[in-house]
Amino acid sequence: MNSSKSSKSVIMDIVTLNDKGQIVIPADARAAIDLKSGDKLLVMIHPSKEGITLVKPDRFEEYATQLLEQISAVKIKHTK
Repeated sequence: MNSSKSSKSVIMDIVTLNDKGQIVIPADARAAIDLKSGDKLLVMIHPSKEGITLVKPDRFEEYATQLLEQISAVKIKHTK
């Protein structure tokens, strides 16, 4: 993700899971990441299975690409 933005998570609110397994994402959280009706979110389960993370797929793909580029640069540096 953009390195000029803070990498710290911010707790926005607590939500309640309804009997259909749905939650409402608070308006402040939606505004913070420019989330609009109809947007898709990638659902990731934490390895400890204690929680989930919701991420816009394009933003996650961008972040993953940056990580892979950094890993490649480190590998090249260490093979010289």
